[in-house]
Amino acid sequence: MTAFLKQYVQYQKPQISMLAALCLPLAGAVYNFGWRAAVYVFFSMFCCWLAEYLFTRREGKPASAAALVTGALLGLISPPNVPFWQIAVGGFFCVIFAKMVFGGFGKNIFNPAMVGRCFLYISFPAALAATWYVPFQGGFAGFAAFTSTARTAAVDTSMFNVDGVTSATTLTAVKRLNLSRREALVAQKPVEAEKALKAFENISIGRLIVGNINGSLGETSAILILLAMAMLIYQKVLFIPLLLGPFVGILLAKLLLHAVGLDVMPLMQSYLINIFGGGTLFAVVFMVTEPITAPMNSRARWIYSVLIGFLAAIIRTLSAFNAGFMFAILLGNTFGPLIEIAVVEYEKRQKEKSA
Repeated sequence: MTAFLKQYVQYQKPQISMLAALCLPLAGAVYNFGWRAAVYVFFSMFCCWLAEYLFTRREGKPASAAALVTGALLGLISPPNVPFWQIAVGGFFCVIFAKMVFGGFGKNIFNPAMVGRCFLYISFPAALAATWYVPFQGGFAGFAAFTSTARTAAVDTSMFNVDGVTSATTLTAVKRLNLSRREALVAQKPVEAEKALKAFENISIGRLIVGNINGSLGETSAILILLAMAMLIYQKVLFIPLLLGPFVGILLAKLLLHAVGLDVMPLMQSYLINIFGGGTLFAVVFMVTEPITAPMNSRARWIYSVLIGFLAAIIRTLSAFNAGFMFAILLGNTFGPLIEIAVVEYEKRQKEKSA
């Protein structure tokens, strides 16, 4: 059996460790949304593997285990009930255009899963950004069902009643609440400003941490993602600068937004909601820390990861899009090589001066 698998999948220990860690958020996805989530993720993995194998088989080589990781990530960062044909399109697109055109494993500039998610996000906005489903609650929850079919309320009708289950996604509501309070303060309407603030303060950080809320399949449960992070740290798969930098960047962005009056909600709660809501932890643990698209130099890694966190918070607050980390990671991938070149040149000049 092992020999048979080696013909089709190249064994890569770090990638296998990543797949093992991804089983935790996958379990959370099944609990929240039913067994369709598992079928969906495995189908995504198959599509990404097949797309790469169609290239590598010509050279008599198996596809890399990284293709399976890409498929798992793409599936887990997608909302529930996205049509299977769309994830197939996204899987083939990200492997072909974000990986194989650069020469295959280890040569890609952009994170393939994020490229696939971005392509789907732009091509099919209704399925990827506008339609969300209520997670199962209590008992065996999704372990006793195939899929959730109840849709959440629209943001306009649920903005002041954010429970994370039947209402719009937390970050969508937070953005609208912040805008509503800012406009009320400018117009000197204290009653409306207080209403928005009250709704914001009612958002439960504890519920975000547990993660039994609507959202993308694998991004909701902070507890499971933190357990996966602990596994990967123990196995020395993650690099600390890449792991901690985004949280520093988000804090810097929040401080700036508060200083200029663009974020008028309480700073600490706003920061915590950004950390535990909207897939931040998943993006940081499984994507920002991805070593192939990140710089190798330690100082460059800090700049790169802080920049991603900073851009993610800015995009979430000021743009029309909620997928701040998706765009921030792709921007980080774009400028990562330039950051590393600049840092290496700087360190070289410093050594020459001290010599």
